[in-house]
Amino acid sequence: MTVAIVPIELRHVEGLNECVAELARERRFLSIVEGFTLDQCAAWVAADRVRANPFLVALDQDRVVGWCEVRRDILPGRAHTGLLGMGLRAPYRGRGLGRQLIEQALRAARERGFERIELLVRSPNARAIRLYSQVGFQEEGRKRDAVRLDDGSEDEVLMALHLREKN
Repeated sequence: MTVAIVPIELRHVEGLNECVAELARERRFLSIVEGFTLDQCAAWVAADRVRANPFLVALDQDRVVGWCEVRRDILPGRAHTGLLGMGLRAPYRGRGLGRQLIEQALRAARERGFERIELLVRSPNARAIRLYSQVGFQEEGRKRDAVRLDDGSEDEVLMALHLREKN
């Protein structure tokens, strides 16, 4: 399996949309349960590109099999902060691809002046929590009963990584 990690381009929007929808239908990792419309996905990508946010896709041939983005907060007092979001199709998990995506996205975030990266991860997702910890994220809190799907309740774990030392 040869997978390339590249900055997203508009030609990847349809594949990204399919990838997000596939993960949403799993109902295990995201808080959404179905994908976006193609127009919504295109607007998401376009907004990140205009803001020069790091947004990478993992491609197997030309098929989008994963993504990782760091979206800068739009509030002036939080402009040093970004929110990391990512996902991988099931057959590509457990092969180190998630780590590669995160490391490349964090490198791009550093280059763009981000100083703090946050993420929310559903508490049962031990594999993701372990990965985030391995690349330097630390748990900062929990949102209790934050996700309710399929008659169950889950916490969301808030994790953060400081890219720059405080002066």
